[in-house]
Amino acid sequence: MRDMRLKPYTQIGIRRIPCSRCGEPSAHQWQVCALGREFKGLCEECDYELNALVLAFITHPEAEKLLREYRKKLGLEPKE
Repeated sequence: MRDMRLKPYTQIGIRRIPCSRCGEPSAHQWQVCALGREFKGLCEECDYELNALVLAFITHPEAEKLLREYRKKLGLEPKE
């Protein structure tokens, strides 16, 4: 059995692990309940995509506005 990360990464530590989705350097982390609350790293783009998925799932009424603001905060170019 592999070691599970059950404590959050530090700001320096998170950048040392690859994104769980695409392999790029991570910038953010998510705690995944279905994996026993294990922490997983995500790069900027994949973190944005996961946020978009979650906002769509909960049918947040201001999802588009929030996602535009979040992309700007992350420094990601708007998708066209």
